[in-house]
Amino acid sequence: HFDCLMEIISEVLREAGRDEGIIAEVMINLQPARADVTTGFTVRMEVARKNVEKGKDVMFQRLGGSKGLDDLLEQLYKIGWADKRIAHLLMKDIEVIKRGQGAYIGELLGGPKSYKGRELIETHQSLGINDYHFDCFMSNIARAMMGAGHPESLINEVLVSIEPSRASILGNHKRQKQGLVRDGVSLIERFGGDPNVEAAVENLFDRCLEDPRVQFHFERAKNKQRQIRRQFSNYLIGCFGGMETYDSTGLRKAHYNINITDYHFDVLTTLFLEACEYIRVDQAAAQ
Repeated sequence: HFDCLMEIISEVLREAGRDEGIIAEVMINLQPARADVTTGFTVRMEVARKNVEKGKDVMFQRLGGSKGLDDLLEQLYKIGWADKRIAHLLMKDIEVIKRGQGAYIGELLGGPKSYKGRELIETHQSLGINDYHFDCFMSNIARAMMGAGHPESLINEVLVSIEPSRASILGNHKRQKQGLVRDGVSLIERFGGDPNVEAAVENLFDRCLEDPRVQFHFERAKNKQRQIRRQFSNYLIGCFGGMETYDSTGLRKAHYNINITDYHFDVLTTLFLEACEYIRVDQAAAQ
């Protein structure tokens, strides 16, 4: 959500005719607000995610099993029918919706594997559902659970378990990549292709090894440094819309115990922009 807001701000400034350098400076100066805005959610969800990793069967039992889930869904539909933002999505085939959602959500929350319906994108593609509707739905789940007296820790675990289905429901697995195309040209092309990414990463790492703010995290044996540089290049190429050769699902695990803070990450992005300027990458693409 924070990234979407930043993108909107940059587009507003761009439409107002502001220089790309000014836009880049605004974006950099707004970044420190990220932690204040998102930390509460991030911390709650991280705790919940760790609990979920211990086993969803415990979560399902804390919900009250199948009976508890049925009661929760019944309350959820009552809230949904009264919610003008999404009520129109619940106006027909409600019994079919109840059965399908009950089975699918039950599986997500550690219940019996009983969902035998169609793929989520196929089920929802004709409904015009977007992120706004999904966020309303998630908010209603929290309201229904609070109304039923469930503790905040369990509510967070349920939300963490359901959130990954957003991409499948909205059909936006590649939403991020699509957003990187401007005027028909992908970000990887505007950046100058794979060679420029690799050159930027090489320059970035040299800067990191000399900058005392992040130097500690980059001082490694030479063979390990080469491995990290290669992995980072592959990761960025995939992020920018090029060929995906790096499995990003391991990023969290790889960094979890390294004590990297927002401060370190902000320094890294600043040094990355400096590296891009040094190798003369298009400034808008670098930002």
